[in-house]
Amino acid sequence: MRQYLINSLCGWLLFSCWWFCLWVIAYYFVNDSELAILFFPFALRLGIALHTPKRYWSVIYCSEWGLTVCLALLMSQPQWLTVLTASMASVPLVWFARHYYCGSQCQRFAVMAGLILTTSMINVVAISNHHSALSIAFLVSLTGGVMLIPLCYLVWHYLFQKIWLPLTANLVSQRIQFHLKPIILYTLLFILNIIIQVGLPNELRYFAPFCLAIPIILLAFRYGWQGAVVGTLLNSIALIAARSGVSNLEITDLLLSLLVQTITGIMLGMAVQRQRDLNAQLKRQLYRNHSLSRQLVKAEESVRREIARELHDEIGQNITAIRTQANIIQRVEMAPISANCAKTIESLSLNVYDTTKGLLSRLRPKILDDLGLKEAIEQLLRDMEFNAHGIFVEIHWAADSAMAIEQLSDTTKITLYRLCQEALNNAMKYSQADRIELHFSVKGKIHLLIRDNGVGCKAEDHMKGFGLRGMRERVQALGGRFSIHSKKRQSDSISAGTDLSIILPKL
Repeated sequence: MRQYLINSLCGWLLFSCWWFCLWVIAYYFVNDSELAILFFPFALRLGIALHTPKRYWSVIYCSEWGLTVCLALLMSQPQWLTVLTASMASVPLVWFARHYYCGSQCQRFAVMAGLILTTSMINVVAISNHHSALSIAFLVSLTGGVMLIPLCYLVWHYLFQKIWLPLTANLVSQRIQFHLKPIILYTLLFILNIIIQVGLPNELRYFAPFCLAIPIILLAFRYGWQGAVVGTLLNSIALIAARSGVSNLEITDLLLSLLVQTITGIMLGMAVQRQRDLNAQLKRQLYRNHSLSRQLVKAEESVRREIARELHDEIGQNITAIRTQANIIQRVEMAPISANCAKTIESLSLNVYDTTKGLLSRLRPKILDDLGLKEAIEQLLRDMEFNAHGIFVEIHWAADSAMAIEQLSDTTKITLYRLCQEALNNAMKYSQADRIELHFSVKGKIHLLIRDNGVGCKAEDHMKGFGLRGMRERVQALGGRFSIHSKKRQSDSISAGTDLSIILPKL
């Protein structure tokens, strides 16, 4: 109870100060003391009541009613007391709106729009018996609500919907970053708009409010609906500062300009925010897909490793035992038939051994686990016997790249090995090249360029085979980029032929 009383007292003091200050500003702008109540103060009360627990509503409404009565008595305007009926009538409306004021931002803004429109009509009905400018009263109520209620939602969203970091020693050690460029840019824009508002000749003053839409659009595009609300607030300050003491017609034009700019900016900001949310969801989904693809590649290589181990342990030992038994037969049994059978058994076992060794190399290169990626690729070049085919192969390792590559994850290293294996195999079979270059570089990302001076191929033939298609899919599964560029050879220059460019993230 004590805490409630303290909060109520502080809330009453703050709300009373805000309400009275906004009334003074509104009176300075519309030059009508009763319409000034319906402009900013009414909108402030609606915005705060919509975002405040119901147990504090009595403080808000009693403060407004007390200030209204005091102003009516001080200025000898008892007809102002009809404004109290509009304030009282808004209580059940806000109560009803609170039941639907939840969920997505679109739903919240829809509830705001309905509440603003309904209370604006109630305000018009409340003063219709003694005030003639009903259209201006409706426009004043509508503009004030559109400007201040989203601003109250912005403050409430920032204070209570964001995740705040706890004040710990780690937070104190972090450096504070100031983004001065956007602040300076938008400040200059608003200063320029104020200068335009004040300095334009009378025949061009109707054009000036349209210039205020530029900062709103920029802020909405950069920061979503929050930027549009802040831009509208700054625009209202510029208009109020520059356009005091104007006629009712000019006030109507300014109010319409503010109303249209605010609604347009908020709608544009909501559309931008919605697009960013969709992009963020798509980015998270792509990240999950890439993570799943990396897990699939890792699982595939794990299965390959297990199969290779089983083949090496089981079949390798059995073949060794078969060869041993064949040698025993050759030494013990002197019959020609037995000797021939033993030689045949040994020959077949050697054939099976060579075949199994090739399968083991294709399933999982053992040298990759023993010595690393650099030695595995060099061994791959020796196994493919490029020199015997008259093909010169050269590997270029960028500075410190060889050491950095060895520190990559197993999935990335086996992927690079498979890509080199498939690309070199294609170059040997189809390119008719006599020179192949491999360029490795690790600078933030992994860059692999495989270049030959072969005959090249047509662009439409790049993805017909399973080899290149599998390479592209493997690279994309890890979140990388795969590109191929080919041109017909005009000479023996290395600039002709095919270039395979692969960029992989460091995992």
